[in-house]
Amino acid sequence: MTTFITATSNTATTSPHPGDSLLPHGTGQHVKVDVWADIACPWCYLGKRRLDEAAASFSADREQGERTVDIEVHSFELAPDLPEGRTQSMMDYQMNHQGVSAGDAVDALERMTRLGRRVGITYDFDGMQVTNSARAHQLMHYAKARGRQLDAEEALFAAYFTHGRNLGDISVLGDIADELGLDRADAIRALTANEQLSAFRADTELARTLGITAVPFLIVDGKYAVAGVRSAKVIEDALERAWSERQDVA
Repeated sequence: MTTFITATSNTATTSPHPGDSLLPHGTGQHVKVDVWADIACPWCYLGKRRLDEAAASFSADREQGERTVDIEVHSFELAPDLPEGRTQSMMDYQMNHQGVSAGDAVDALERMTRLGRRVGITYDFDGMQVTNSARAHQLMHYAKARGRQLDAEEALFAAYFTHGRNLGDISVLGDIADELGLDRADAIRALTANEQLSAFRADTELARTLGITAVPFLIVDGKYAVAGVRSAKVIEDALERAWSERQDVA
């Protein structure tokens, strides 16, 4: 059984979920968190910051010994219909793709900017180049295979939302790989050849299997699903609950 903590309620409900068998639990002093996110999702960037805060607090509690949160990020593409190789402004995307009025778009982006500022994120929506995120996800998988997935995720979020870089441009993605200490030429070669396309598609297929339709979406120790952007406290509570249940079994 997986306990769901929804984005619209503080009340957890228990429901069967295939994550119980498809996702591994942590072992020893490690708690596993599987995260589905889109690099092009501002809420996912905010959710990452809150997960980082929750994980740091959980690990800092030395009364339970040396505890570690192992985070694995999985790809989810919110707008697969966006054409590759083309960019548009965030306002154009909000109005033309999302069907939001100009006034509502401005209000929503200002609210997002304020929320980001609280956790150290600088959203520059005026400078953003909205584009298809598939290539960026492939770079994250490339980095994952080399032990740098979480660093790549942070770098891609910052590149997209803060620095206005075009994540649909393979040359730009090669530069980001280089900044991460990875081989730029090899990253460009891999992206050009779509070497990580199967890994990207496997993540999106697993999301469908698990019934995940929106992001961010967290599954803690294969058991507790935290849907939507929640506070660091709610996420930490899920970590503690999973940890406590494992200690009870042991």
